[in-house]
Amino acid sequence: MYRRKLLGPIDAVNLGYVSSMEEDRQITREVIEVLIAHVEELKTLHLIPEHVAIKVRNELENLLKDPSRLFEIQAEDVHEAIEIHLRTLMGPEAGYLPLGRSRNDHVAAALRLKVKRALVAQATALLNLREVLVNKARENLETLMIAFTHTQPAQVTTFAHYLTYIDEVISTYLKVMLVVLEVVDKSPLGSGPAVGIMTPINRERIASNLLNGIVYNTLNASGGRDFIMFTMALDTSLLTFLSRIAEDLIIFSAPQLSYVRLPNEHLATSSIMPHKRNPVTLEVARARAAEAIGHLTTSLAITKGLPSGYSLDLQEINKHALKVLQDSLETIRIITDLVMGLEVNSESITRDLKNYPVLTSELAELIAIKSGRPYREVYEEMAELVRNSKNVVELYEGVKAKYRVSLSHEDAVSLRPVKGSTNSESVLTYLNIAEKEIEFYRSKLIQIP
Repeated sequence: MYRRKLLGPIDAVNLGYVSSMEEDRQITREVIEVLIAHVEELKTLHLIPEHVAIKVRNELENLLKDPSRLFEIQAEDVHEAIEIHLRTLMGPEAGYLPLGRSRNDHVAAALRLKVKRALVAQATALLNLREVLVNKARENLETLMIAFTHTQPAQVTTFAHYLTYIDEVISTYLKVMLVVLEVVDKSPLGSGPAVGIMTPINRERIASNLLNGIVYNTLNASGGRDFIMFTMALDTSLLTFLSRIAEDLIIFSAPQLSYVRLPNEHLATSSIMPHKRNPVTLEVARARAAEAIGHLTTSLAITKGLPSGYSLDLQEINKHALKVLQDSLETIRIITDLVMGLEVNSESITRDLKNYPVLTSELAELIAIKSGRPYREVYEEMAELVRNSKNVVELYEGVKAKYRVSLSHEDAVSLRPVKGSTNSESVLTYLNIAEKEIEFYRSKLIQIP
């Protein structure tokens, strides 16, 4: 419709190549809501007859309920499809709608609104995950666990301490997410194609029902996509962290270790091997993180060669961004559900605590502190005892005989005095703070319109 007076018709192949109609399905709601705000602003400025404004708004609200008819129209994008649809219904009266707007500022507004809602949903999901982690940690304050470095048994810990590690990282992502949300939650409406418009649109007023404040510079407002890059980078980093946790749980649940048992709902079996318990949701979570890295890299690569202002290349970012947003939300929810049903197998952990000398660093520390000797001397003596002992029992007996020092796994956990370590008092302190944080951020999210 836009091109016909200047350029004439376009063939189906070229239209299909540049059209974003399929991707626009995901932002149609936001596009329509932005248009409704625009109609109301034109009506306030007396730049559209009131009876026309009412007719346009009514039809836009009908499209909100059922936008499917828009996708029967051949158009460059959903913005053009809406205008064609309104023109078919209303004739020339629909021509008031384009006054004071460009697809550039309107798609930027719709994207910001979509990303804002996605971030609020993700933040809410992260709070739910934190709640599950905190509750599960309280249930496992004294449950022993083995901590690994280099995928080798390292020290004795508790399952609660492991869970609070996850929670602290998630709490950091939540805080960063709320900062990114502030950046996203700004309106580009009234900016036009690049440098503003002659229509005296009140940019703060038109933004007020959708977004919180405005992107001040109109060139930035219409052609900038940094808000999407920030969001994608955050989500990609979050998915990467969750992928690490997925890998932990895959290893912990392997039958050779059997430290945890995954809920059956998160498993699949083999088409040929009836004994298999495959951790499929965790495997997909790892893959989604890899996909997100690809989507982010693609989007950055698209953007880096563009001049300032709008170019249609930016349209191609949308499908990558929306996929990352959706995958992030789904993965948070999947991990939350899995952790809720996770069970610890203490028998397997106890078995390995007997088989691996995970108390050597604590014993060496205690001996060095007690004797006043250099730690490295004690460390070397301990290493020699490990090398010469046939098993863990013989090792610990040798330490007791030589240094008159012994230590249980429970003591190793409880006697670490440093903040943030495994002793139950330290873990409980963290959990109490975490619960208050969760409550605070829930109240904060509720206030976001």
